[in-house]
Amino acid sequence: MKRIAIYNAKPEMVLAKEIYSRNGRLLLRKGVVLSREWIDRLVNYGVPTVYVEPEGIDLQDHEQPEDGEMTGQKARRIYRNQVPDIISAEVREDAERVVREIMNDIKTGRLIKTDKARKVVENIIDRLLKTSHIAGKLADIRILDDYTFAHSVNVCILAISTGIVMGYSRIRLRELGLGALLHDVGKMKIPDAILKKPGPLTEKEFQEIKRHTVMGYELLTEQGKISSNAARIALEHHECCNGSGYPGGIDGKKIHEYSKIVALADVYDALTADRVYKNAILPYEAMEIIIASSGYQFDPVIVRIFVENSEIYPVGSIVELNNGATGIVVNVHRALPTRPIIKLIYDSTGLELMDGTEIDMMTNTTIFVNKIVSFRKNPSL
Repeated sequence: MKRIAIYNAKPEMVLAKEIYSRNGRLLLRKGVVLSREWIDRLVNYGVPTVYVEPEGIDLQDHEQPEDGEMTGQKARRIYRNQVPDIISAEVREDAERVVREIMNDIKTGRLIKTDKARKVVENIIDRLLKTSHIAGKLADIRILDDYTFAHSVNVCILAISTGIVMGYSRIRLRELGLGALLHDVGKMKIPDAILKKPGPLTEKEFQEIKRHTVMGYELLTEQGKISSNAARIALEHHECCNGSGYPGGIDGKKIHEYSKIVALADVYDALTADRVYKNAILPYEAMEIIIASSGYQFDPVIVRIFVENSEIYPVGSIVELNNGATGIVVNVHRALPTRPIIKLIYDSTGLELMDGTEIDMMTNTTIFVNKIVSFRKNPSL
């Protein structure tokens, strides 16, 4: 199967995955043969991309469209769609398998398989270094899978990608990547009843959760066979630049740069993933939170690098604004990509606008993007 923009979909194509609306409503089932009417409806529903079967597939056994309802994790995940295949499925699956093995080994008292973890990190580095224009893709490079294991892999990928943008040598990328992949190993020493609790934690439970940083650091330094700088990531990834974090309450001057990178990657992935106690938020919403946290939770330099290299609203994207109007992204402020310049194409009543009116969201602070209608990229507007 392959993913295509909805604007490239054609009648007679066969859906390879179900399509859900943002609120979890099943729009089309897997196996449906697309019609022109349904393609137009999907555009109106704001579906940016679809997965279709390869050409030449036998259509006889495929279903016809049928509406239905489905809410929850799967629906939100499918709405957000899979990330670009910058990291191949084989590399992703191998990484998750190794993380799962390491976590299980810790639970059962066995030694950490750092050699396997190193191979995973090398594979990820190789793939990312071969990716042209990694800048601009930071916010998109993550996978959507079982949170427990995918989170560690996502944080590793995001951290290495950030390191590449920052000009890190391969040696530093290895250190950063290994520490990022293993940053949460201490959680395997926390009881599942606390770790996976669906409701709010008590103060006692929260204090227990906070111990995963120290326990992870001790595990890695005692048996992990990794550098002290890489191990520090496990200890420091919940420290804040203003000294309000844990476990040490140290300020930004004492936090290792690796830990600062992983701290941001950790929060970004957590915000954009479904958890037992909360629904995911969209990438641009997560970015707003990260920007607002710059200087006290996150290092401002790391935030700037991450934000400037995250393509939240690609030029050519069609967006719906909070005033009901629809527009197309014509320019993006590199320093604040969450506030692009929009050329209006429809007013709030649906009337087509031909005068080329533009809104700069950097100066029009009461205007914001309500939802993304299409991620279509079109440089020649």
